[in-house]
Amino acid sequence: MDENTVSKSKQKREERAKNVAKQKRVSLIWKIVGIVVAIALIGLVVWGIARIVIKEMNTITPSGDYSAQLDDNGYIKGVRALDYVTLCDYKNIEVPSSEVNYSDEEFQTVIKQNLDAHHILEKEGTIKDGDVVNIDYVGKIDGEEFEGGNSGGKGVDLTIGSGQFIAGFESSLIGHKAGEKITIDVTFPEDYKDTKVAGKPAKFDVEIHGIYKDPEYNDDFVKEFYPDMGSTVEEYEKSIRQGHYDGMLRDYVTNYLTDNSTVNKYPSKYLKNVKATTKYSDVESYQYMSEMYKQYGMQAGSFDDYVGKTGEEYDADITDRAQKFAKNDLVYQAILESEGITFTEGEAESIVREIYEDDDSVDNQIKNNGKGYTMKQAVKQKAVDIAVENAKVK
Repeated sequence: MDENTVSKSKQKREERAKNVAKQKRVSLIWKIVGIVVAIALIGLVVWGIARIVIKEMNTITPSGDYSAQLDDNGYIKGVRALDYVTLCDYKNIEVPSSEVNYSDEEFQTVIKQNLDAHHILEKEGTIKDGDVVNIDYVGKIDGEEFEGGNSGGKGVDLTIGSGQFIAGFESSLIGHKAGEKITIDVTFPEDYKDTKVAGKPAKFDVEIHGIYKDPEYNDDFVKEFYPDMGSTVEEYEKSIRQGHYDGMLRDYVTNYLTDNSTVNKYPSKYLKNVKATTKYSDVESYQYMSEMYKQYGMQAGSFDDYVGKTGEEYDADITDRAQKFAKNDLVYQAILESEGITFTEGEAESIVREIYEDDDSVDNQIKNNGKGYTMKQAVKQKAVDIAVENAKVK
């Protein structure tokens, strides 16, 4: 065998060896690819299952059990609120005087509103702009009565200048006297909501029954209409100012407590229940509205239509609202914990009944929402009381 034959034979063996090695590499690569794809597919399956599990875990199921995570004294079950909240300096709240005291203009407005609430219909006097009158009317177009143009003899109260009636009607009453019967000529606007009369001239036969006048503002007025606020104008005005001061101070302090305290984390069980009860309230409102629509032969649409949000947007909104509700409860409870105050069940109930001043209302609250949820109001009342007592108005 010559040298060339040996060389060719060797070359073929080497090529076969290379091809075998190449096939092994290709086979190995495909095996690796197969393993990677299999792992990826398994990962996708696991991820898909995890998403389903997480979604199920995060699904908010409506619940009407408002007291599920509350003790009968109104405290959150098994929770020390101070572990979750950083409180503001609730004993040194400074309140601007303007936030709690009437301005002179505001005070005079209140006095006028109370006088107006007891005005008297007088059958004499001349109508001027701003007066409140009582009238009846019959409207006609081309000599024929039109729908909605007749007061039916029931007497209608009208403030002159309010724009309640079409242009020209109210101003035409100015200068006329109580007891008069007059005819008013007007033209309905072209864009009037009732197209049957839009743009058409009309005549209204009007009978003026009287002009309302405020009672005289004196001690007798106070004694007759506001005896629980004093027997003189001075006592009455002092009572009004004090009532406003007390209410506004309490509102300011209540808002300050929650706005300036920080929740570091939320107790998971309680937050979950607040989400569930918040959704339950929304669902109840939707169902009530749906029933109202049905009575008029209308469709209310879906729950998503009602809330005006997608499912994810609504869940985010529920979470936000629930956190705000839970924050309030945590802050009030934390204040009582800071003060070393704990209620017995009877003490909490006594406070709540004093708030309502109506045992039936309290009993209905307990029946509908549970005792813990009802007694939670005692926790808030006591916490805000402490902060109000120490607040400084400047």
